[in-house]
Amino acid sequence: MIEVKNINKKYKAKVLENLSLTAEKGECIGILGANGCGKTTLLEIMSGSRKPDSGVITVAGKNALKSKGLFSEYIGYVPQENPLIGELSVKDNLRLWFNGSKKELNSVINEGIVKRLGLAELKDRRADKLSGGMKRRLSIAIALLPSPPVLILDEPTTALDLKLKADIRSILKAYLQSGGTIIMSTHDEGDLKLCTRLMLLKGGKLLELDKNITQGELLRLL
Repeated sequence: MIEVKNINKKYKAKVLENLSLTAEKGECIGILGANGCGKTTLLEIMSGSRKPDSGVITVAGKNALKSKGLFSEYIGYVPQENPLIGELSVKDNLRLWFNGSKKELNSVINEGIVKRLGLAELKDRRADKLSGGMKRRLSIAIALLPSPPVLILDEPTTALDLKLKADIRSILKAYLQSGGTIIMSTHDEGDLKLCTRLMLLKGGKLLELDKNITQGELLRLL
């Protein structure tokens, strides 16, 4: 479904070096690594929000770097930082990313993913008045609105309480069961249980890890 091949990215020093990764339908790949190792840069590149210095990104068999609009068509992205426009309401933030009619949007809010995420009753509230957990829910709702085949998440449950984490994981589990593909950076044990594969980003390259790796073993590798 999505493949990155020989990706390179350099700032003052090399962050990603000839990095390759393939994610298939129904897979959940967890990207682990020390702070500053390049996880966010990798996810930004895979989501189309940052360009690599070189390499190829293939989405649904097409070169995404040469096909305008392919990233937005196939990939939903939830960055680590809040992407919402604070002065707009929940509904208006959703409307910015929704391609359907007003009637269809109202249906999504009152019956679909927005309601399931507990945001329907907050549709008229300004985004900057939401709690941190609700902002994260709204970001995930926006990413899921177009029903993308691939979902890219940067630390999706960081700083959330246990109930919010459980709610989000339930939605992500259902998304995987429906055939979606998830690539996420995380160190949260609950998130890792969703993953079908684990990868360690170190020295600009990815190393496949044993799915049953212990925390102690992981710490020695970081």
